Amino acid sequence: MPAVLVYLEVEAVRRILVGFIMDGKGGGVDRYLLNFLEAVYEEDVQIDFLTDGVHDELEEYLEKYHSGLYPVAGLRHPVRQFTQVCSILRRKRYDMVYLNISTAIDCIAVFAARHMGVPECVVHSHSSGNDRESAAARLLYNAVHYICRLFCWTACTRFYACSGKAGEWIFPKKIVSSDRFAVIYNAVDRKKFYYDEKLRREVRKELGAEEDFVIGHIGSFSYAKNYPFLISVFEEIYKKDKKSRLLLIGSGVEEADVRCMVKEKGLQNVVSFLGWRSDTWRLYQAMDLFLLPSRFEGLPIVGIEAQCTKLACVFSDAVTEETKISEESYFLGLKESPAKWADFILKHREYDRENVKLSENAEHYSLESQAEQLRRIICP
Repeated sequence: MPAVLVYLEVEAVRRILVGFIMDGKGGGVDRYLLNFLEAVYEEDVQIDFLTDGVHDELEEYLEKYHSGLYPVAGLRHPVRQFTQVCSILRRKRYDMVYLNISTAIDCIAVFAARHMGVPECVVHSHSSGNDRESAAARLLYNAVHYICRLFCWTACTRFYACSGKAGEWIFPKKIVSSDRFAVIYNAVDRKKFYYDEKLRREVRKELGAEEDFVIGHIGSFSYAKNYPFLISVFEEIYKKDKKSRLLLIGSGVEEADVRCMVKEKGLQNVVSFLGWRSDTWRLYQAMDLFLLPSRFEGLPIVGIEAQCTKLACVFSDAVTEETKISEESYFLGLKESPAKWADFILKHREYDRENVKLSENAEHYSLESQAEQLRRIICP
């Protein structure tokens, strides 16, 4: 009798295979997936992850949730990735595969799940564009993406995205307008991201920027973030106000190019490269304005964080308007010149940060609200 009871208990566990997590450290998708794990974890729920390689720190972190980490081949080896995912699904029966992706090209694992008879195949879009660095690569990937977009959805049972724009990037309109699609907003810890005048003075002193007009930007050094335009905007601001300073927080493949650009413009003494930081909640305090002139975004979590700290924000019009949760947030066209952006920013530099009001939509981005949505993913 005891043996039967143990068998029934094991069978009651709901197993979910989630892709793709990278190193768990800084990216928006990684943060979302760790929030997902924390929100849905129960003794009767087993969450395992697909990844691009074994990362010791992430593996150690996942141990407390009893989560497995399975490395699989990247998109350059689609057949190998398909075979590896099938092998994982053959060894361990899963009730759901939950795939978090940025382009329709990343849909190989969901077809592997369908091939192996997984009952639920769920796809979640986290972007609204292709972040390849070279123009030729972007052209090629966009062509393949739009081909894959025609049939990627056929292997899925449910569809999610971080914004409406992100949904339309990967799924057909008939899916986005159906009851099988839902938006799950990227959440932030509102208890962590808030305005603190004392902390602001402390961090500005650390940075030697007590008297400066500090513009901040947080993001990976990549094509999507539009660094040539960002640096040009700051150059125009600096021409008009020599007390201006730019903080760049993050890392990525374009960092060396951006450093060269800054040096060529003679801005190296007023542009600070702070690298990848785990204390961004402190750095927001030091800023006077947050700048994000992205070429495209799914829904930028940094934009939500910045607004929660009551920072004035200037976004490009390529950023979805769902990002706006503050009265001091603005959208400018990328067709406008850097000089016009600079004039707008300088015109809006004065505001009462302590009394900035957040809209009711801010509640969509709370961890509590997101946790309810995440639990509905595994138990719709």
